Amino acid sequence: MIWPFQRRKNSAGPPAVDAAAIVRRARRLRFRVPPDAVSQLAGAYHGARPGIGLTFAELRAYEPGDDVRHLDWNVTARQGRPFVRRFVEERSLTLWLVVDVSASMRFGAERKTKADRAAQSAALLATAAIQNGDRAGLILVSDRIELELPPAGGVRHLSQLVRALVATPTTSSKTKLSVGLARVRQTARRAMIVVISDFITEEPLVTWRRASRRHDTIALQVVDPRELELPEVGLLVLEDAETGMVRTVDTSSRRVGAVHADSGMRRSAAFRHWCTNAGIQGFTMRTELDPIVPLIELFSRRAARRGPS
Repeated sequence: MIWPFQRRKNSAGPPAVDAAAIVRRARRLRFRVPPDAVSQLAGAYHGARPGIGLTFAELRAYEPGDDVRHLDWNVTARQGRPFVRRFVEERSLTLWLVVDVSASMRFGAERKTKADRAAQSAALLATAAIQNGDRAGLILVSDRIELELPPAGGVRHLSQLVRALVATPTTSSKTKLSVGLARVRQTARRAMIVVISDFITEEPLVTWRRASRRHDTIALQVVDPRELELPEVGLLVLEDAETGMVRTVDTSSRRVGAVHADSGMRRSAAFRHWCTNAGIQGFTMRTELDPIVPLIELFSRRAARRGPS
């Protein structure tokens, strides 16, 4: 596969951290989308939330009007009078965002890289969740966990989460998403997990299947259009972002273009097949689109499949 290679550039070492630039970028990340679109996403997200169920609250004597389906027959028999179990609805859901920050995600046009779109998507989803009274947690992952923010709600936590998306340094260029997924699986509470990545590495099915059995798991694949169709710009010297391998590509060659397009189609088909085998929902988002559009589509589809609550 040719992509995700990047045009090779001279490197003068990592840039100095600019705190003011980080704040500006975080603000852009959060507020560049129209409020009505965010509200639309929040509504679609709410309709697609998985059923949370009931939690046992107390055991007490039966009172007229209590649901007889909640009678505890064992206690009733022992006490000689009816007792019922009382339940309360769990209203708060936990949303875990697992975001790929490996080197391959840096590919793309300025402000429209796969990493940019992944961060924007995570910020939008966290906003929708917190607006609905849910808790949002964040894991940034390469082939290790680069950062973990435990789930919480509120405006302050949302600001921390957004800043983490734009200001967390990455220590590894490799990819191993299952590391982050395994960490989420350790949480006892059932959650919705959204993994945002380009999914260019082969992931172990067993880890994902285990996660999908307990949690509502979504794989959101971020794709640059040049990964599907090679632009004709002559000879390019490209460098693999994760391995450092260098390759010269003649983009004007029809054969190279055909091979590249076929590779992109096979990778898309392999992603869909892998999602089916893992028992998770897969969705592809292209970087030339504002992420609010495919996210609303994703959760609207899920809400339609669930039907009326």
